[in-house]
Amino acid sequence: MNTNNPAHRLREIRKSKGWSLQDVEHHSNGKWKAVVIGSYERADRAISLKKAIALMGFYGVPITELFPEITTQVSARSISVNLSKLLESTDNKSQILQKFTKSISNRRKDWNGQILTIRANDLQFLAMQIDESEADALDWLIESELIHV
Repeated sequence: MNTNNPAHRLREIRKSKGWSLQDVEHHSNGKWKAVVIGSYERADRAISLKKAIALMGFYGVPITELFPEITTQVSARSISVNLSKLLESTDNKSQILQKFTKSISNRRKDWNGQILTIRANDLQFLAMQIDESEADALDWLIESELIHV
């Protein structure tokens, strides 16, 4: 079984909670139907990113757990922050990220204003700034569509 396959990862995550498909339906009060979850896990049915994020939220697991190879690749390399999209955000984390990216841009003398590449160690520092784990910081960046993976 390929455990890097998101469908297989869905099954592993559910089973790690000790739940059957029927348990998922029961614990979600019917929001997540057993037949639908089963079809996602068999890859008979595609799951949208929005639904995957919601399902992982229901399971209490970061979305990055569905894509461990991407998380490893992102951690090992750099990621590109969409600065234009970031300027549209007004929440506290986004304001911290705006100051953070501005500081990096000034230090690198990179003022193009559209995309800023940050390195893995920058992500570690950002995670500390927003008081999150690296995985949670990465989840937030992905869910907020501030980076593309």
